[in-house]
Amino acid sequence: MKKIVFAIAFAIAAPSVFAQAQQPQAKTAQATQTLEQRAEAITAGFTKNLRLSPQQSQKVYAINLSSLKSAEEAQKKYKNNPKKLVTQMDMISQTRLSQLKDILTPQQFQQYQQRREEKMGVPREMQSNPAARQQNSAYQDSY
Repeated sequence: MKKIVFAIAFAIAAPSVFAQAQQPQAKTAQATQTLEQRAEAITAGFTKNLRLSPQQSQKVYAINLSSLKSAEEAQKKYKNNPKKLVTQMDMISQTRLSQLKDILTPQQFQQYQQRREEKMGVPREMQSNPAARQQNSAYQDSY
């Protein structure tokens, strides 16, 4: 009886142990990529999903590479000051967003924003809907 209970417990616990052991490998694979490789991968996603022209792809690659370099520098510079790091990363993100807006067509930028908000977990009713955002903030302010 004890052997059966032990075997069942082992069978249940074993998959979770193996799943946890595999996660660090995925992180190290991303960490070994150079900034150029990461920028290229991001740009490839843009090109595929937004159907960028070759000129747009080149400009988006330059923006992505610049943003990644700035982010890496900020992480090194402010590794002991998390608040300053968050502020700096927000500035980098806003700069990147405005640069992308200048390059992408309005339709492409809208598609980009929608995908970005979905990845960030923004509820559907709040996605790219300024009226809903104002209504929600007014609702939250009333409490």
